[in-house]
Amino acid sequence: MRILETALFWIMTLAAATFFVWTIRQRLATMKAGLPDNRFDRPGERLKGVFVLVFGQKRLLRDKYAGFYHVLIFYGFCVLSLRSIGLVVEGLIPAFHMTEALGRFGLGYQFTKDVFEVLVIVGLALSTFRRLVLKPWRLDNSADAWATLSLIGTLMVTDLLADGAFIAMHHPLWAAWSPAGSVVAGWLGGLSGTGLMVLFKTMWWLHLATLYAFANFLPYSKHFHVFTSVFNVYFRELEPNKNLKPMDLEAEHFGINRIQDFTWKQMLDFYTCVECGRCLENCPTTLTGKPLRPKNFGNDLRDYLKATPLDQMGQDKPVPEDRKLIGGAVPEGSIWKRDDEHAPWSKEQLEGWISQDTIWACTSCGYCEWACPLQISFVDKLVGMRRYLTLEESDFPAEAQTAFKGMERQGNPWNLPQADRAKWADGLEVPTMAEAPDAEYLFWVGCAGSYDAAGQKVSKSLVKLLKAAGISFAILGTEESCTCESARRLGNEYLYQTATEANIETLKGHGVKKVVTNCPHCLNTLKNEYPAFGGDFEVVHGTELVARLLAEGKIKLEQTVAVNLTYHDPCYLSRINGQVEAPRAILDAIPGVKLTEMEKHGEATMCCGAGGGRFWLEEHLGKRINHERFEQALETKAGTIAVGCPFCNVMLSNAAGETGHEQVATTDVLELAAKALK
Repeated sequence: MRILETALFWIMTLAAATFFVWTIRQRLATMKAGLPDNRFDRPGERLKGVFVLVFGQKRLLRDKYAGFYHVLIFYGFCVLSLRSIGLVVEGLIPAFHMTEALGRFGLGYQFTKDVFEVLVIVGLALSTFRRLVLKPWRLDNSADAWATLSLIGTLMVTDLLADGAFIAMHHPLWAAWSPAGSVVAGWLGGLSGTGLMVLFKTMWWLHLATLYAFANFLPYSKHFHVFTSVFNVYFRELEPNKNLKPMDLEAEHFGINRIQDFTWKQMLDFYTCVECGRCLENCPTTLTGKPLRPKNFGNDLRDYLKATPLDQMGQDKPVPEDRKLIGGAVPEGSIWKRDDEHAPWSKEQLEGWISQDTIWACTSCGYCEWACPLQISFVDKLVGMRRYLTLEESDFPAEAQTAFKGMERQGNPWNLPQADRAKWADGLEVPTMAEAPDAEYLFWVGCAGSYDAAGQKVSKSLVKLLKAAGISFAILGTEESCTCESARRLGNEYLYQTATEANIETLKGHGVKKVVTNCPHCLNTLKNEYPAFGGDFEVVHGTELVARLLAEGKIKLEQTVAVNLTYHDPCYLSRINGQVEAPRAILDAIPGVKLTEMEKHGEATMCCGAGGGRFWLEEHLGKRINHERFEQALETKAGTIAVGCPFCNVMLSNAAGETGHEQVATTDVLELAAKALK
């Protein structure tokens, strides 16, 4: 009998190990076919992220309920990994028992293991209750999820029953260190010695079989993240969405249109998604019925990757006609709804895996990446596809062409005369950098601040505030030109890089060191993306500088501005650049201002719909994003919406008029501060 058991153990172990190694080799070979990507820099920062995000479960704990039970299950798995090793050793050496062999450590481990097995079962119960009763809309009740919960539960129950039967048979000294096992042993007191032995062996073998089955099931399920999460977090983008990777304009192929156009790290992203749906909660395209849902987008790419044979993944391989990555438009009338489980169209309808409507829907607001507990990126993949469509196929929304031409010919997307760029400053005695080369700050006005009527008011307000504080500053005047940030996010990397090189040359030519701007998109470009092209400047947002001057006592806001308002956090200021306190510090300093926060605020803000170049495009599918955000502002009963971005200003102001709420005003925080100056 012992020989048969030993033979069965070796057959199971070798079969499980062989299949697991083969699967992992396939996954690694697939990722190796992707483009290179240097993710080995700043190892200390990367390692810190692993401890904070993986072992500290920081992002998961934003959802208190789900985060709590996930912590129980996660740490239960960490503790029980040693038990799994001990189980294999017991198979090799039948007389071995880990608790007895490891002395005092073994006793301590036995107690810890018992506690965590019970906690994992509690976590599984909470998870089951959530799926069956609470049913959050972002969560899919897939067979994959239930299989995983069942396998985990089987591992816990079989180990507890095996320990209980062993204790009931042998009454070992370590039983006192096994509270859960002792309780189970008490339940089994009525069984005979033979019955206990049969139960022990049955549970031992079932536990081993479940362990091997689970290990080989995971790489084919959404829970592959059990193996990949540590690596995905370590190799994460350290500054997600702040700085898109520059594209080689001399390359033979632009953007992403083949599976081999993704980097190995992007492929690792596909394998890591756990389908928790956190990326959907504040996603503007998801909430307004657009065909882009980050989770589904990533899973479609994962399925495409898994379905692509390795021999079709070389860099010189063409795309077979039946393997198109980018398909056509979504069928007319087909949009997402929050309770949809699947897309209402097929790959055959699209003639490809990802529809163009999906690709162009993204506002690059970064919520999906901010919310993802495993640091999966989405914006870089979508922009990569846009680059292919724009630069190789010249296939982009017609409205973008006007903006592109304006940026190229006049230095602004409105296509207004470059000579009029500084007209907003007439009569304000604002010097140019040519006139005041020693100015401490360059005020980068931006296109909206130069040409848009609402943006011009904000520009004038900042001028007034800086003069009140005695800060020396200057503008570039007609030398300033668009950063082409929206062109970059619409895929026109060539236009962006051309503008970037010219702007950096201008800034360096004037010896600029410090920059202040009212536009969060200009802020992000100048601060986070220009360094990759040799432009290193100290860049602050207007609200950040004014808040600092207030704290230093250089500005005093003493005039009462009686207004009941809510504040809309711009995505590129709050979430992407982490500035949520400065605008609120200014509002708090203005006498008469009463602030009522929206439910979605701070870094969890919802986009107004203007980002990702969408400001220049029409919305043809679903609800307008600015209407959705405006309705969220209305829920606060505030009569005014304060913003910190010229594009948010236009989008929310338009929404007020379009929805029949003209009485709700939209204004910038700096306008209110300027009014409060004595």
